[in-house]
Amino acid sequence: MRERRNVRIRGFVQGVFFRETVRRIALAYEVAGFVRNVDYDLVEIDVEAEPDVLEAFVDDVLAHPPSQARVDEVHSTALAPQDVQGFRVAPSLRAT
Repeated sequence: MRERRNVRIRGFVQGVFFRETVRRIALAYEVAGFVRNVDYDLVEIDVEAEPDVLEAFVDDVLAHPPSQARVDEVHSTALAPQDVQGFRVAPSLRAT
């Protein structure tokens, strides 16, 4: 059974290819969802997959951020799966 998680990563995460790094890792794990900038220091990842894949994906994102990025806080919330397909970089909620 698929699970869905919303992960918010705060720190130095813009202008360092953070979203592209997340997209590349997401494609490798074949997870579904999106990544987007929420604020100047906040990236949101909304992702769904089988529980073990989902956990490995999040662990990989946190273990391998872009070299210039800095992760200060991570908040993860479980949500109801929506059976989305594919992974995309969504438009930012604010201009970056």
